[in-house]
Amino acid sequence: MIFLSVSRCTARTAYKKVVISRENIVGFDLTLKYRYLMNSMKYIFYTLFLFFGSKVPAQAEHFSHYTIHDHKLKTIQLHLATSDSTAKKPLLVYLDGSGNFPIYYKKKSGTYSTSIPLDIKKYAKDFHILLISKPGIPFKDSLQTLPSGRRFYPENDSYTNLYSLDWRAGAASKAIDIISKKVPVNKSKIVVMGYSEGSQVAPRVAVLNKKVTHVVSIVGNAMPQLYDFLTNIRLEIERNKISSAEGQKVIDSLYNEFDKIFADPLSVKKKWYGETYLKWSSFNKKSPLENMLELNIPILYIAAGKDNNQPIFGMDYAKLEFIRRRKNNLTYKVYPDSNHYFQDQHVDEYNTKTDRIDEVHQFAMDWINANPH
Repeated sequence: MIFLSVSRCTARTAYKKVVISRENIVGFDLTLKYRYLMNSMKYIFYTLFLFFGSKVPAQAEHFSHYTIHDHKLKTIQLHLATSDSTAKKPLLVYLDGSGNFPIYYKKKSGTYSTSIPLDIKKYAKDFHILLISKPGIPFKDSLQTLPSGRRFYPENDSYTNLYSLDWRAGAASKAIDIISKKVPVNKSKIVVMGYSEGSQVAPRVAVLNKKVTHVVSIVGNAMPQLYDFLTNIRLEIERNKISSAEGQKVIDSLYNEFDKIFADPLSVKKKWYGETYLKWSSFNKKSPLENMLELNIPILYIAAGKDNNQPIFGMDYAKLEFIRRRKNNLTYKVYPDSNHYFQDQHVDEYNTKTDRIDEVHQFAMDWINANPH
């Protein structure tokens, strides 16, 4: 049985986007050199988090807040932004990346940043936009700071015990059912859009909920998450950053760690690389590509050619697999000069960057409108 409660409040979003990352995630118990290598690998997207903020909040967004109480998933917090809750509009479910930060978090300076790179005010005119907090994490809160200066948000039992692909996808599926009854939804456009780790969740939501008409996955691998570790070590070898022998030792050790995870896949007591075995096993038992291939609805897959957090190789393979299987419902768009945050690096005396994240989202919106289900 599902129980629902509703409230309203205001949060602030911002106009200037900046990037931060979480550092010093504790690795597994191998050599110091191995730990240093693993912690310095910026390619591994789930140890990095994308947040956006500004010095002066530019606008206030009004959200309606819903709380679902589900027997299996426990408490699910939903946040709906729309310019008119009485108007019949498409529904856009936006899934953010990894990590346990609140969707809006207050910094020491008193300003807010957010894990959602979408211009919510702009697109709330045309969509009901739905955000979902991770288990046990509030919509907005202040961060804490370690003596090292690193910002963090403390874990709690709900997050530790529940966070998984199954929880995120299941919560999003139930959220679609609930919100579709609370506001007038144009059921010809129910879109699930995910960024980074959220990109890996999005196709699974569509597999679970047949109301979904479009999937947009942005800079998230098509392969199991653990495969990234292997790929990145091979890249380190190829770039002569470590020797072939050293790299192979690391890879053999990784296989040992992976074996431990799948030997006890539901454990929330055991952790590897800062996350529970439950989290790792859930995101790796079925790949995003396998979920994509089950779908016949339009899928937009957006990659960044210079993404050091999420190597593009697996995403390239997804397009090949759709061609090989003669499936024509995948659109693959690559921004060849962009990093994980869709910044294009320019080689000049100022080392300037062009921020293309708004362009990426507009491309996705245009694609949605051009590809009816």
